[in-house]
Amino acid sequence: MTLQEYLEKEYGDVTGKVIERFAKKVGYSIFAVRKWRAGERCPRPRAIVKIAKVTNGQVSSNDWIGA
Repeated sequence: MTLQEYLEKEYGDVTGKVIERFAKKVGYSIFAVRKWRAGERCPRPRAIVKIAKVTNGQVSSNDWIGA
């Protein structure tokens, strides 16, 4: 599942507030989360681990391959 799909599934409409809340949960900037969500950047390995933990494995390291 992509980060975009996860955010839509968990929060419905993906607004700035949703991105801000998720950014706080993973400990990264809103700017970084926006780039990851849009597929403009791939998170570093440490961030991928945090994302997997926060999403309970719904967004895993395998979901970033080819991103």
